[in-house]
Amino acid sequence: MSQAKLILSQSPAPSVPMRFFFSAPLFGMAAAALLLWQGDATFNHRWSPGLLAITHLLVLGYLAMVMQGALIQVVSVVTGGQPPKIKLLSSLIHVTTTAGTLLLAAGLLTGGSTLLQGAIALLGFSFTLFIGTIAVGLLKSSTRRDAGVGIGLSLACLAVTVGLGIWLGLGHSTEKITLARHLTDAHLAWGLIGWSGILLIMVAYEAVPMFQLTPVYPDWLRRYLIWVLFAGLLTWSYGTLVKVGLLTLIGGILSALSLTAFALATLWLQRQRKKKQSDATVRFWHLAMASLLLAILLWGAATAIPGLGSAPAYPLLLGILVIYGLFVSAINGMLYKILPFLSWLHLSIKVTEHKLSRRLIPNIKKIIPDEKARIQFWAHLSTLALMLASCWQPGWFVVPLAIAMMLSNAALWLNLLGALRVYRQTATAIGQAATAAKEGGC
Repeated sequence: MSQAKLILSQSPAPSVPMRFFFSAPLFGMAAAALLLWQGDATFNHRWSPGLLAITHLLVLGYLAMVMQGALIQVVSVVTGGQPPKIKLLSSLIHVTTTAGTLLLAAGLLTGGSTLLQGAIALLGFSFTLFIGTIAVGLLKSSTRRDAGVGIGLSLACLAVTVGLGIWLGLGHSTEKITLARHLTDAHLAWGLIGWSGILLIMVAYEAVPMFQLTPVYPDWLRRYLIWVLFAGLLTWSYGTLVKVGLLTLIGGILSALSLTAFALATLWLQRQRKKKQSDATVRFWHLAMASLLLAILLWGAATAIPGLGSAPAYPLLLGILVIYGLFVSAINGMLYKILPFLSWLHLSIKVTEHKLSRRLIPNIKKIIPDEKARIQFWAHLSTLALMLASCWQPGWFVVPLAIAMMLSNAALWLNLLGALRVYRQTATAIGQAATAAKEGGC
């Protein structure tokens, strides 16, 4: 993937994706504060109110938030289909997602039906608007139909996830609807494997070669992988619904093999990087792929060994490896490349418009120095390790976990803020240089 394949002129204003990116670590800090307040009771079982609230702060406030901002950017510059009125719509999506996530966390924590019903209304509206906005952009796309199809498939999975989430939310908030806990695993699977997994794969196809200077993913992988993964998810879901164990197993194996192929291909490409010295982004992606492979091994062991899957720690370990180990790690790694690139891109557009020297633009590597990103990586790795340890001894590890999680997300937010500060200072300098050049010309 080269910049020549990107339609940079279609890039939305920097404030559009950045508001989503800057919100994610704030939700991470909110999750850490809630964890510190709830203490070791959080890890009592997978249905504990504190764990449900923290999980949704991370899944909606962190993962979905960044994915919304990234997808708005990707659809515009990869497929050329910028949605209409994107500044207004993105603001509305961001506000309703933020408010709905906070209400949902509060409702799950307290059991308040009014809070939950408000969250369902806001999140239902937000994701419906988001899916519609991206769908319109895809219909307007002028190139890269392959990317458009993959993104469309992830949106279909998101729609299923939202529908299941609304039904589960209503079960929590009103006695008129029975709480269908048996749909929870399907809700998680469609959200994490379908929506998040397919979108991560599609973004990786573009971002890993471009930002990590690797060869491109093999053509056969790009062509077939997401379809095999989607087929596995469908088969697993149908087998679970009709209670046919063989179909459930076949679907799980197809999904596991697809994700294994993606992880191994990514690690293989990273070994062929033109620049052999690993930066923080590469380390985050190594951690993400290692977490994915460990999660697949854990699922395989639980499938093969009777009783392991029913152990209380099993769903906690699997969820931590997938949500925090895979997705939060990958998102951290992407933010350290995407935000500097967007800053550099929009500054480049400014100097081109004013016919100024490109020397005014700082080197992209200096927008977020790698040494700062590496410090945050170690805080993130410590958080993941403490999170896994808390599944066995929450009384020992939950306080250090909450502190490490708070520090990691605070460091990420400050690093992003530093990049924004560089962007604004440089934009101001470009504006002053343009004014001086105009006055000198007069």
